[in-house]
Amino acid sequence: MTKSKQIIAYKEANPTHKPSDVAKACGVTTTYVYQVLHKLKPKKVKAVKPVVAPPTAGQELLRKEIQRLNHGMDTWERTNAIQERKIDSLTGQLREARLHHNGLEYVISYLESRLGITEKPNGAPV
Repeated sequence: MTKSKQIIAYKEANPTHKPSDVAKACGVTTTYVYQVLHKLKPKKVKAVKPVVAPPTAGQELLRKEIQRLNHGMDTWERTNAIQERKIDSLTGQLREARLHHNGLEYVISYLESRLGITEKPNGAPV
């Protein structure tokens, strides 16, 4: 067994021991223990910057189409919001007209009863 493998085996068996303890047990210098253990550490992979290639004609066409569709969606959303506000306004006006109509029907019914006007059998007032 080589000294490197002996150091690795000892460190795996005794992970809490210091490098100086490993060196004494294996009969090597502390510096050599540090060198062997350093080689065991996972190497850091340097981040590679992606190469930015100019967009192709197809990519440009797709980007323009996406922008056009997004603009169309924005237009539809604005139009939808305007139409919803109009619907809400008209619904409120309709509610007020119904209340007013019901109030007028009540007043007409009251006046007819005070004047003694009755309805004919076919439902028409006299």
